[in-house]
Amino acid sequence: MVFTAKDVCNKAITIEATKMMSDVREIMLKYNISRIIIENNQKPVGMVTEKGISRYLYKENNDKSLDEIVISKAMRAPLISVPYDKDIRECAKLMRDNEISSLIVEAEEDGKQGERIFLFTKSDLVKLYAENYKGKYKVDDYMTKQVFTISPSNSLHTVMKILIKERISRVIVTNRDNEIIGVVTAKDLMPITAFAESDGLQINEKGKEEIEKTNLASIGHAMIVRDIMKKPVITVKSTDDLAKAAQIMTDKMISGVPVTNSNNDNKDLAGIITKTDIVNALVESNY
Repeated sequence: MVFTAKDVCNKAITIEATKMMSDVREIMLKYNISRIIIENNQKPVGMVTEKGISRYLYKENNDKSLDEIVISKAMRAPLISVPYDKDIRECAKLMRDNEISSLIVEAEEDGKQGERIFLFTKSDLVKLYAENYKGKYKVDDYMTKQVFTISPSNSLHTVMKILIKERISRVIVTNRDNEIIGVVTAKDLMPITAFAESDGLQINEKGKEEIEKTNLASIGHAMIVRDIMKKPVITVKSTDDLAKAAQIMTDKMISGVPVTNSNNDNKDLAGIITKTDIVNALVESNY
């Protein structure tokens, strides 16, 4: 069966470009979403993501509160759109090649462009994979073997540095025996931004990071990973069906699952399987 953009798209949650960052943050937390379409006169002009907000707050050195910062400061533009009847594998390839997590879907020929904005995300592709591609691949066919881990006693400031520098969305928390005991994601750090606005991250000529001591840095150093990490952590084995991992991500509304080699679910961390990996599998599938 051939799937198209129309099969996975949904009405987008949008916000006017003149709104403030505090408005966007509240909507993201209320609806448990990681991106919002920015519109102007009912037309999509950009997108803001939770990672984009975190990156802006972390790098920009200012003392403004969240309700003083116009969301367009953290907006990504232009958006990429596809026809409603475009093959879903071609859509997945477009997302992969452009390193983006969503696509705008153009109105059908008999639709009224501009009345509603539709899009789909990696989450929608993962759900599609879970429901239609069982038995196609194993987890270890597409898992990412490089995993960033951190101690429960590390500061949140350290977590923020890793997420931004490595351009990832989560780190796995392990104890001294290398057992998986938790996970911290970019979304987990969102509430922290309610207490502070920014932290300047400057790169000097030698490429070293110079952290200016501001509110976010102070809070990040004062709180530790154990304070916000999520537990228990769901894991999959490297030999599991990739569709199983996709189903877990869909059911639990998470973006990545640690992978183990052992029968002991919390030992022998072998990698991580993410939504991006599922998209890669979808690109290479032949049905």
